[in-house]
Amino acid sequence: MKIIHPEPINAIIFDLGNVIIDLDIEATTIAFQNIYGLDYEENMAKLEAKQVFAKYETGHISTQTFLNELSAFDDAISFDEIKNAWNAMLLDIPEENYKILLNVKKSYKTFCLSNTNKLHIDFIYKQLKIDKGISNLDNYFEKVYLSHEMGKRKPNVDIFEELIKNHQLDPNTTVFIDDTADHLEGAKQAGLHTIHMTEELSLSSLFK
Repeated sequence: MKIIHPEPINAIIFDLGNVIIDLDIEATTIAFQNIYGLDYEENMAKLEAKQVFAKYETGHISTQTFLNELSAFDDAISFDEIKNAWNAMLLDIPEENYKILLNVKKSYKTFCLSNTNKLHIDFIYKQLKIDKGISNLDNYFEKVYLSHEMGKRKPNVDIFEELIKNHQLDPNTTVFIDDTADHLEGAKQAGLHTIHMTEELSLSSLFK
């Protein structure tokens, strides 16, 4: 199975959300709007100002601290409400993506590089156990890299450089696939080729 790309490629780095697993970001937005009501915008601005989301995504605060921060606006807000709202964006991995990833791995060095957090990845792995009887995505890649375990996140160039160095990749023959344009800029700074995964694209359309 070959990737549709103008340059010779021997390694591929995949984002997770909206590349491998489908996301509905709006579902989480709506869920938090329902929780916070008229204070939604103000509460979110306070959380952003404290960099709560960025800190959680890079593992610099614990899940407990994250839940404390998001529920602190009202004593009536439960941790379960926060968890459910936070995970509402996570949908399914299309069945064809499993097959594509296994086939691609036969011809390329493949990696997953995701900005994520412990609540999200625990939820995804729990669903994998239910749906596929597997504990994680390790068998589909040479290695899975998660921002909250690395202490850094995209689009910062150092997260790409760490992956490149760890596996002695040649950026000139490596492509990074992500749905977020800003993340592609960091990859380009590291010398990688990039593909922007838009709504018009899918893994099946990229690989023939």
